[in-house]
Amino acid sequence: MTTRDKQTAVLSAALLAAIAGGAAGATAGKDGSISGPLRCEIRDTIEGDTILLEPMVYADKSISGTYSVSVSGGGTSGSANIRQAGAFETNPGNPTSLGRMSVGASGAAYDVKLKVTAGGTSVSCVKQVPGAT
Repeated sequence: MTTRDKQTAVLSAALLAAIAGGAAGATAGKDGSISGPLRCEIRDTIEGDTILLEPMVYADKSISGTYSVSVSGGGTSGSANIRQAGAFETNPGNPTSLGRMSVGASGAAYDVKLKVTAGGTSVSCVKQVPGAT
């Protein structure tokens, strides 16, 4: 094996480890949720002409961390560009709300992105939320 082959093998192994490490313990669901020891979810509810958005965090143990959430998009009633971040604490078996936001539902569509970091682990949830037609 040449020096170049060894370097390629080491870089390939490092890349594979980084990919596996980033995905360890977290898998994405169709509803914008993540499963694993640290999980997130983006809840959405339409009430009349408003969409209520609620980012949530779940953990298998008591833990504290930080989060950031962004909402972008809009429809016939206007557009939204919301950014929110902060700290949280959660306990096992108790989902923790990271706040609530409301946006217009009429003919709208929004991209919601949530990133949660705690205990050396980060997970992200992404969800596209359609409004009422």
